[in-house]
Amino acid sequence: MAFYGLTLLVFSTSPQIQYERRQMIIRKHWLKSLAVAAVVAMASANASADVVSAVTAKGRYPLLNTPTSIPGMITSAFTHPGGQLVATYTAECYAAEGPPSSNRNTVDVDIAVLDTTGQQLGLLSPSEVNTALCSSGSGPGTFAATGVVTLPPGTYRILVRGRFSEERTSGWMGARSLVVLR
Repeated sequence: MAFYGLTLLVFSTSPQIQYERRQMIIRKHWLKSLAVAAVVAMASANASADVVSAVTAKGRYPLLNTPTSIPGMITSAFTHPGGQLVATYTAECYAAEGPPSSNRNTVDVDIAVLDTTGQQLGLLSPSEVNTALCSSGSGPGTFAATGVVTLPPGTYRILVRGRFSEERTSGWMGARSLVVLR
């Protein structure tokens, strides 16, 4: 419509168009969050950080209330000369409301260090305690968790596990990435 040389845009507010706009916003924020997580991880390691390993995966993965390895979130084996490693896990995440006795449900993640046989050697801090990646207080979004560990020289792999903090819940992780820096 045009009035006195001005053009007015009429936007539809149908539920389908609103849903599509939210999906575009989530995708846009996912890419921004991934870039920010990589920059933060590099800054927290040091100015000359090198990417040791990186993996990505897509598709929704339903979570359980027991720790479960998240598909696609294990690095290939890499040789580390010793010193500090920084791992950043970024994912689309959604947690539904928990049982009535619970105020909030969270999705906890652990970033684990494995040897070449798959034996867990430890957890990257802050994964040593429950680390809430996302919670049921909001809708789906993109979130990141960063852990730091100092290791002796050796060959390692990094794995991400996720779980719900409460029973009888539903939720998922979507597009996800794991970046390891030295």
